Order: sequence, then structure tokens, then C-alpha cells
Amino acid sequence: MKRHIRRGGLPAAALLPVLALAVACSGTGEPAGAGEDAGRTPAASEAGDRSAPLTAGGLKAALLTEAEAEAAGFTVTGGGARTGAAADDADGDATEPAACAALRKVRSEEAPGRGESAAAWSMMYGRDGAGALRKTVLTSYPAKTARSRVAELRRAVDSCDRFSVRNPYGAASFTTETLPVPDLGEEVVRYRLLGRTQTTAGDKGYAYSLVTAVRVGGVIATVETSELLGPLPPARLAEFEPEPGPDEPMIAALVEKVSGSAGG
Repeated sequence: MKRHIRRGGLPAAALLPVLALAVACSGTGEPAGAGEDAGRTPAASEAGDRSAPLTAGGLKAALLTEAEAEAAGFTVTGGGARTGAAADDADGDATEPAACAALRKVRSEEAPGRGESAAAWSMMYGRDGAGALRKTVLTSYPAKTARSRVAELRRAVDSCDRFSVRNPYGAASFTTETLPVPDLGEEVVRYRLLGRTQTTAGDKGYAYSLVTAVRVGGVIATVETSELLGPLPPARLAEFEPEPGPDEPMIAALVEKVSGSAGG
């Protein structure tokens, strides 16, 4: 049984820059290549290839509504949608190695260089407003491009056991752990990130993310649970392994809705 760790809050002034560092995305990354068709059936691929990418309106309609989120135990607190890809990265984020940027791009609503046709996102918390933030990001592509993005993400999960990020807010070093995947959609990737952050002002702490990315045709649906933590002693940090269990019904409901919108 995993032990729960009492969260040590970071100073209020440090929360925003550390959060920006922890979730910001680099626009760099290696192009997808061989292996993108692994784990799929030809029939499913051909069916997905015939579907046009969903528009921003179609993606927004595929997000869980307030009532649907409430039924799954969550309260929606915000969101939005966009046609086209995000603008160029103005903050100068840099990920090392560059290929590891895929681990961060997939879970961001603003990820330059990802090349989506449209995007939609929502933020939610547990029904009582407590606990970690859950963020849903839907991105739409031609089906072949979506498969390439998942292949790129899978390679990053397999090879980026450690990577670092720098931006004007500070620096962070991350470790990556692959998690078992649920039986959802056409392809699933799930992993856990734990980052040690330090702002330019000298504030230190940890940030974690649980990420589940599911492809349905040309849509990639990503759910991220993330939280900022204060400094943790090494012994307690070693015990900190949050699991996605409570989110499973919500993720399944989201993927079912996306499947209907994408014609899956």
C-alpha cells in the first residue's frame, strides 16, 4: 500500500513561477519516425484515415460537460478551445534531451510545434474543490499525424528516464516512470513525472504529474493530474507514488465521448 504524504506548501509568491516551469512546454523535439504503426490493426487505421480532423467546436463538444464531470466526481473550473496550432514559444523553454519535450507537449494546451488542427481543454478538481488539478487536453490531427505523435510520445517515455527543463522562471529536473495502461481507445500511453524545481528567486520544491494519453482516430485525449509539493525528505519522497485510480471512471467517460465525436 502506498503511503500518503502530507503536502508541504510552497511560498505563495513561488507558486506561479514554479507552476509555469513545471507545465511549460518546449517547442523543440525530434520528428516522429519508424514504429508509428505498432499495435494497430490495418482496418482501424484505414477507418481513422478517412475521418477529417475535428474542429475546435467539435473538440470542445467532446469535453466533459459540467454535469458529466460532476457525475464522475469532479467540478469543471475553466477551459477553452482554439483553431490551429499554438503560437511560437515566446518564453524560450528548453528541454534536454530535446526528444523528451514530447512528454510535456502532449499535456499542454499551448505547445508550439505540435501542429494540431485544433485544440480544446478544461480544468477540474474534485467535487469538494480540494486535491490536485486535473487537466484535459484534446488535440485534433489527420489520423496519420496523430499516430506519429503517439509514437513520438512512446519513444520519449521509453528513453527519457531523466530530463531537464529551463526557462526564464528557473530550472527543473524530471524523472519518468511508465505505468500500466487501461483498455481505452486505439492507443494508450501512461506515465508519471516527478520534477525537482528551483525558481530564479531560489525557491525549491517538487512537482508531479500523472499523464494518460489516449488516441481515438485523429484525436489525442490527454488527462493530467498535477500538483506542486514543498520540499520533501528523501525517505518520504521515495514513498510518494501517486496512482491514477480515482480518475479512471472520468477518463473512461471522456474517451467514450471523444470516440462518439470522432466516429470511433
